[in-house]
Amino acid sequence: MSTEESDILFKLVEEKYGDRLTPKELEEIKKGVERVTETARALREVKIENWDEPFTVFRPYTKEE
Repeated sequence: MSTEESDILFKLVEEKYGDRLTPKELEEIKKGVERVTETARALREVKIENWDEPFTVFRPYTKEE
């Protein structure tokens, strides 16, 4: 499930650090880059307007904390 974006990002990592990494490590990094680009793509698909506020979770203080 490789995309142009993840290929470009992986090549940057490979060029900079490839001489210090094993093929297995590079494969794990490639998988990680693909996951990050998939997450970024999903975030880009969320349409928000300038007036949309961030989602916050209210957690009142309790003595147990």
